[in-house]
Amino acid sequence: MASVTTQSAPQCGLTTFAPAGHYAASGTLGGPGLVLAGSGLTMPPAVFHWIHTRLGFGSARRGNVVVLRATGDNYYDRPFYRRGDFASVRTVVVPHCAPRAVVDSAARYVNGADAVFFSGGDQANYAAWKGSKLISAVKALYARRGIVGGGSAGLAIQGAVVYDAVAADRWNNDTHTADAVKYPLERRISFTTNLFAWRALARTITDTHFVARDRFGRLVVFLARISHDGLLPPDGSIYGLGVDQESAVVVDPDGIGTVVNTGKGHGAYLLRAPSVWRGTLRAPIHFTVLVSHMARAGETFDLLRKRTSEPWYSVTVNGASKQIYSRNPY
Repeated sequence: MASVTTQSAPQCGLTTFAPAGHYAASGTLGGPGLVLAGSGLTMPPAVFHWIHTRLGFGSARRGNVVVLRATGDNYYDRPFYRRGDFASVRTVVVPHCAPRAVVDSAARYVNGADAVFFSGGDQANYAAWKGSKLISAVKALYARRGIVGGGSAGLAIQGAVVYDAVAADRWNNDTHTADAVKYPLERRISFTTNLFAWRALARTITDTHFVARDRFGRLVVFLARISHDGLLPPDGSIYGLGVDQESAVVVDPDGIGTVVNTGKGHGAYLLRAPSVWRGTLRAPIHFTVLVSHMARAGETFDLLRKRTSEPWYSVTVNGASKQIYSRNPY
């Protein structure tokens, strides 16, 4: 991927920015890996160290990063270049109105990258890229042992099932725990499947800003809806992975996730729905899930096999009660 100067396209075209640093081919990579950040791409420094170690770069300034966005600017390029010791960091903005040909044209920037990150924002914009050459390029990057990840909306799209916010956008209102538990079959909850298919996130939906925005209840509703709507084969449990702000989970090729914390975040929560939810249109949710909480920086768990060293505890979510949780889930 050759270095080019800043190029801005009006309306529904690509906007590309001149990279921070200079592109340099990296050779064989040591991944693959996933970066699942709970609050945008403002990631703890330990994440950058993990990326270098995972890809085999050591302490050298190596690696080429592409940040994909549907809105915004190149806010992350300079900080990533400076703190991450990468050779180059470039942002590519693919606006929500971009036709498929424009979305496909962004693939060339990913083809030469070693890591690609989806920024925060509105995951409905990213869900629209399903089946594009751009998404295929991201999958190919992972297959050639690169790093893929995202923060906030960029994390929300990584699961086997994605809460895509498409219907919520039509209603001009996001889905929150308070309304989801009362109306679990509400029309503004919509999903996308088969955007990605990372083995470590099989049968798993991801959620972000988890404790900070009290998203436990809505994630339980998402699990219930996945079973109710038949979005996954009915041959096992369905899982949710909630990552809090100021926290991230980095995932090795063997599916081992490691919690990274700034000291302010609550880490990661793995939820398991062992049964099928059979709700009705007008009834609030009443559903019990099992939860395992990984809070400590450096703590590991097996996402591929959904095994943790922390105890599983039961939480019932009752949308008809003032106290919707049977116990504090956090």
